[in-house]
Amino acid sequence: MGNELIVKVTVQPNTKNIQKIEVIKQSETKEIGQKIINPLIDEITRNNSTDVDAVTGASLTTNAVKDAVNDALRKIKS
Repeated sequence: MGNELIVKVTVQPNTKNIQKIEVIKQSETKEIGQKIINPLIDEITRNNSTDVDAVTGASLTTNAVKDAVNDALRKIKS
């Protein structure tokens, strides 16, 4: 994983359920990063939680995505 990952998280106003996660900026190798990040974001959105399994062989990227989403969610809820 590179140094920067910025995500935009959209939630339903009343329920705070995750509707959409967009990667605004990332410094992962494009071909590798997108193969890992997109399915992970889909799984987080489907489960409405970052409590999902890490992608095998990509634990740093997985943790970076989870941390970025959790940070965005904290900012939304406060």
